Amino acid sequence: MNHLHATRDGQGIVFEEEFSFVGFPPPVRDALRAKNERAAIQRAAAAGFRDENTLTDLVFFSRHPERQGAPLRSGEAGFTALAAEWVAIRDRLVRATPRPSTPAPATPAAPAAGGPDIVNVRGILVARQIAPRVEALLAAAQADGVPLTGGGYRSPAEQIAVRKQNCGPTPYDIYEKPPSQCTPQTAKPGTSMHERGLAIDFKYGSQMREQFSNTPGFTWLQRNAARFGLKSFPKEPWHWSTTGT
Repeated sequence: MNHLHATRDGQGIVFEEEFSFVGFPPPVRDALRAKNERAAIQRAAAAGFRDENTLTDLVFFSRHPERQGAPLRSGEAGFTALAAEWVAIRDRLVRATPRPSTPAPATPAAPAAGGPDIVNVRGILVARQIAPRVEALLAAAQADGVPLTGGGYRSPAEQIAVRKQNCGPTPYDIYEKPPSQCTPQTAKPGTSMHERGLAIDFKYGSQMREQFSNTPGFTWLQRNAARFGLKSFPKEPWHWSTTGT
């Protein structure tokens, strides 16, 4: 997503680059439709959009849908008034609106009996303890034009089913065979980070897992996942967890 922004030069304020609402989560757009600009700013900030220029753009372009994200040009009609409006939104609304320091709470999911506290973050089930960072990661990727999906938490029964599929049908295959002898490598039941809700198998578009390393999704994660506390498992480019295992 490109952002309109303001800089100072000898002629005054200059606006550059187009703006897109793509990447902002539905609750932000809902607040804008309801004309609740402060709520939209707070929800966007909670989803990881902290830059004040981005938040100003969000409100400005929602007020002017006729622009369709087109930046202001100094020679156009009404430029002075529109530029003043943008600055007023930034100074009087964005800077005056309290913004949460952490992402919005994830949607609760049905907890596994005796298992980890699991929540749903944009369709990915993860442990509540990492939900804020996963929400921020997905929002940041979406903002960069890289929509990521994936699978996170697995119940013990689901992990057994995956072992049976990847390792073989016998009790030895499921419970004893070394993970490295499975295709793809698969942790033994009770030892998988997926069972703790601390791992995600990411997807980008409709690609097969083996093709994930050739996608923009993998490239984006390589560059950005570490700042959200996720590490890659080198033998499985699609698999990212809090420990890299």
